[in-house]
Order: sequence, then structure tokens, then C-alpha cells
Amino acid sequence: MKTPAELLPHKDPMIFISDIRSFDLKNGFLIAHVKIKQSDILFQSNIGGVPSYAALEYMAQSVGCFVGLYDLEKNPNNKPAVGFVLGSRRLQINVPVFKLDEDYLVKVNMLFCDETIASFECLMYNENTDEQVASAIVNVYRPESVSAFIKEYT
Repeated sequence: MKTPAELLPHKDPMIFISDIRSFDLKNGFLIAHVKIKQSDILFQSNIGGVPSYAALEYMAQSVGCFVGLYDLEKNPNNKPAVGFVLGSRRLQINVPVFKLDEDYLVKVNMLFCDETIASFECLMYNENTDEQVASAIVNVYRPESVSAFIKEYT
């Protein structure tokens, strides 16, 4: 299985996904793992973890891993593509903080996907307690040319 660093167009310290636990293209889902560490760029010692608003970024990077593996299935020579979160619907966060040394699973289920637009149901669980800590529908966009897209809108 590929690592998040191989699938995302990010560089450390901006890769927040620890590893991929499962991927099933036929059934359209991926399970990513997030381990909260003190060395995380989002870690805040005064709250003992990562603020829960980071859930959307964990979900977005999990979607990015799904799309990266999806692209590799079509062409093993594909490089990580840049995509943008268009928005989320029904974002629900059930905890104030993702605590130090806790393990979280992000399950993404593809609802719709074409070459440029996709929608995923995302569920985030505390792996230790099986408590659902966040959920959302995440919509993403991948332009054919990132530079042309940026030029057009700047």
C-alpha cells in the first residue's frame, strides 16, 4: 500500500494522515489512520491535542489519498494531483479536541466521482473507543490545469 506522502501533493509537516489502513476501489472506500503526536504542526500543548476543526483537513487528506490510489489504478505512472475542497455539507464535530497519543480512523465513501468533481461521505472515529467524533459530506474539485485555474481566478 502506498503511503500518504506518495499519494498527496503535500510535503512534511503538512501531511496529517499517518497511514492507509484499507482501500477498495470497487466498493469506493478508503480507511485512513491519524495518530495524534506532539510533533504535529497543529498540536496545541495548552489543550493537549489538535483542535477538532482539523477534522475537515483529515477528511480532505483522506479523500486525497483515495483519489491518488484511484488515479494509480488507472495509470501506475500518475503523480499526485492537486485538488481543492469546494466545501462540506452536514459537518458535525462531536469532540472539542483530538487528544495526544489517540488513534483516529477516517472512513471515506465515494458518493460521486468523475475526472474533475467528486463527493465523499466522511466519518471519523476514535479507534480506541469506536466513538464517532466527526462526519461530513466533502466535495472536491480537481482542475485539468492548476496553473491555468489559479491564473483565471487571481
